[in-house]
Amino acid sequence: MINTKELKIVADFESLQKGDFVACEFNRDVHDHPKKYRFKVFPIVKVRTDTKEVILQTKNNIYFNYQMFVDGESNLKSAVLINCH
Repeated sequence: MINTKELKIVADFESLQKGDFVACEFNRDVHDHPKKYRFKVFPIVKVRTDTKEVILQTKNNIYFNYQMFVDGESNLKSAVLINCH
């Protein structure tokens, strides 16, 4: 069974763990050379509560600041946790 949960508040993001899958939609293109996209599902690499960041990929430095998202100031348009348990 697949369950989903839209991530909206800081506590939602801080409950994420390494390996969780998050579907992210962005306002502007994200560059993952040579590709670019506005929607992608990522396994989380790391959640940094000290800087309020979710690291999605280290190779091309793809991440978002979830405090900025909650405040409406992020390239991230929406985020959904996908749970396959």
